[in-house]
Amino acid sequence: IWIFTAVTASMFYPQYFMNVGGFELKKLIVPLLQIIMFGMGSQMSFTDFAGIIKMPKGVLVGVGSHYLIMPLVGFSIAKIFSFPPEIAAGIILIGCVPSGLASNVMSFLARANIALAVTVGAISTLLSPFVTPTLMKWLGGQFIEVNFWSMMLDIMNMIILPLVAGFI
Repeated sequence: IWIFTAVTASMFYPQYFMNVGGFELKKLIVPLLQIIMFGMGSQMSFTDFAGIIKMPKGVLVGVGSHYLIMPLVGFSIAKIFSFPPEIAAGIILIGCVPSGLASNVMSFLARANIALAVTVGAISTLLSPFVTPTLMKWLGGQFIEVNFWSMMLDIMNMIILPLVAGFI
């Protein structure tokens, strides 16, 4: 209920959620994401990656489907509904990024194969600095200019480095 209340309030009164005492809250996005990824890394172990050996076909299908189906669905939605370029690129980006922790929670709630979900999420996250910019350049580049190297370095900084630091 609190989440729905906050989302509703921020949609109707965004000015109250943009800054506090002159401090722009958007400056907290990267550090907070880094803290979340550090926490996720601190909960991971080598056994999370054992799923690659136990069920390589499932991992390959999961990662392959993730990086094929989701970006193509995002691209199709952007094309079908003729969104403005910035919105279209955002929809494609959402389809190109790894699913992370959310998919593991949904898998847990659905009583699915948690080991497979964690392994697919981990592998997708580790591949993201290379695959996400490539997909964005290919698909999102039809709507906006995409700087591959800048995006790759940003993903390394926001996702991979904190994840690895937490893992260590």
